[in-house]
Amino acid sequence: MTSFRSSLFFMARGRIRGTSLALAFFGALGSLSACSSLSTPPGGLGVPHLEARSSTKHPAWIDRLGRWQKDHPGRQYFVGTTSKEPDQESGRTDAYQNAVRAIAERIGEKAHSLYRQATSRSMDANGSGMDMSVRRHVTSLVTNEASARISGVRVEDYFWQKFWEKDQEEQAPYSFYKYDVLVSIRQDLYDSLLRHSLEGARQNASDPKVRALLEQMIHQSSH
Repeated sequence: MTSFRSSLFFMARGRIRGTSLALAFFGALGSLSACSSLSTPPGGLGVPHLEARSSTKHPAWIDRLGRWQKDHPGRQYFVGTTSKEPDQESGRTDAYQNAVRAIAERIGEKAHSLYRQATSRSMDANGSGMDMSVRRHVTSLVTNEASARISGVRVEDYFWQKFWEKDQEEQAPYSFYKYDVLVSIRQDLYDSLLRHSLEGARQNASDPKVRALLEQMIHQSSH
């Protein structure tokens, strides 16, 4: 009789333990489900959370392009970046276009420097309203010419990161990509681009004084 009661006790104990384990298991599933649909994600609303990336190593050229340029002579390097893209293809395309735009802007900056050199003897060192207006006009002309003439650009490297973010409590989380691309252009092609952009701007300038100024800048760029 005692043996029979002991058997019943252990059977009941096993059932209770099994029930407890099952309850614990389903409770854990409920906790995971709650985490996946948190009304406020870790870090708060509107905070991006890294989900994946193309490489665990952050490329040196993203933050130290000047150092990269010094270590890789013979070509001019440029970085294009996009911050919130719906997919990798859009990120890659837009980042590349931004890198090409950076080349044209660099040519415009060079034109700005040449302008200052060409006018340093004939204009007041502090400049004037007219000086600033002409300088902006000349820089814009050269930058636009460069944008239309860029060729020979080569993609060197890229780096992407995928994030998820939630902006409002009742809103479902969404994903997006941040894309960085490194491009380069041979030094001789870059020098040729500068020269042809200056010459194109001179040909398209309607003001004789601006054309004469661009002629001086072309001469200055060859020295």
